[in-house]
Amino acid sequence: MTNERRTALLKIVAGCCGGLLALNYVVFTPFMALWDAQSRQIQELQQKVQRGQQLLDRQNNIHNRWSSMLRANMPTDVSASENLAVQEIDRWARDSGITFSSLAPSWLDPDEQGGQLFEWRATATGTQLALARFIYEMETDSLPVNLQEYELTSRDDRGASLTMTARFSFLHIDANAKGAE
Repeated sequence: MTNERRTALLKIVAGCCGGLLALNYVVFTPFMALWDAQSRQIQELQQKVQRGQQLLDRQNNIHNRWSSMLRANMPTDVSASENLAVQEIDRWARDSGITFSSLAPSWLDPDEQGGQLFEWRATATGTQLALARFIYEMETDSLPVNLQEYELTSRDDRGASLTMTARFSFLHIDANAKGAE
């Protein structure tokens, strides 16, 4: 092979290598980035479809649960709601054996979904078991009640008598409001 042929062959090989390198940067690298982005998007869409399918599968359960919440709803009349809340709080206290030193109710403004909170601030004393039972009674009641915060402090050196300061609320759901259907 002559020098001229070798030089021409080396030029052709170098041109092919340069062309392949340019092809890699211009075509393959952007194509792989696009491929990865589409793979991530497909995976996100598959997760959304799976989540939607789970919601559809649980639709009857969710609907039944919502219906039971509406049935256990607080009465629409403010005084009847207050009376029901007082009766339930009294029952929880009686069943648990605690005593209240203060119990203060207040209605909070309705939210945009049509719900209204009837908030209570309470201070009660009792044993650890009695206070735990009170919280259990509250959390397992059929009425829509939520214990938002509480604090326990000891009244004696051994911790046999405790004071609980709590804030909890009853939810009144307006069945005619948007989102309640």
